[in-house]
Amino acid sequence: MKNLPKSISIIIPAYNEASTIEECLRRVIAAPKRGLDFEVIISDGLSTDGTREILEKVKDPKVKVIFRDTRSGKGINLRSAIPHATGDIILWQDADLEYNPNDYQDVLEPFFETNADVVYGSRFTRAKYVKVFRPLNFFANKVLTWSANLIYSRIFTDIETATKVFRRETLNSLELVSDGFEIEPEITAKLCKKNVNIFEVPISHSARGYEDGKKIRWWHFFTSLWSLIKWKFIS
Repeated sequence: MKNLPKSISIIIPAYNEASTIEECLRRVIAAPKRGLDFEVIISDGLSTDGTREILEKVKDPKVKVIFRDTRSGKGINLRSAIPHATGDIILWQDADLEYNPNDYQDVLEPFFETNADVVYGSRFTRAKYVKVFRPLNFFANKVLTWSANLIYSRIFTDIETATKVFRRETLNSLELVSDGFEIEPEITAKLCKKNVNIFEVPISHSARGYEDGKKIRWWHFFTSLWSLIKWKFIS
């Protein structure tokens, strides 16, 4: 067995999430974390809707806020926060509350019960509640996951999940470079090329629509698919 974790860093990338960021932070802090010491790191990509002003008022010593001075995609936001993380485990949490912090107990379990290096929270095992997807979003996720399984000989059910949890040394070894949403397939591709133990755990998911501020667009399917293929051949 690997060493049991003692601490966790929860990274929240944020851009224009004024309607949810306070509630997200409240739930993240309150969520059970298997007794781990924790810190929360929020990286704001130059929000223009009042998110920054909300975050400027956060005084909790367990919360670090990084204010980027240029508008940035999800990948850059995550990469900006990673060097500030000190936990044995690093967990990613979207700010829009599509993903429920109450699932932390479940996605952390493999780090205590097995030799897990990485855990993906899967939306598609149907073991927990899942809001019904729009067909295009559902099939895009399925095709990307199927493509990853074909290219890298794996049996993932959900590579695009935003709930990913890593041992810190595993995440740091990936040397991530993506700026936008294509950071998700980059992670999967690089993990598959390493000798690491990857687990999936069912999670709940409450999808939001574009009218609610969803930011991913149709063209991100193609940039993500290209990322999967590209990293197969780049060392």
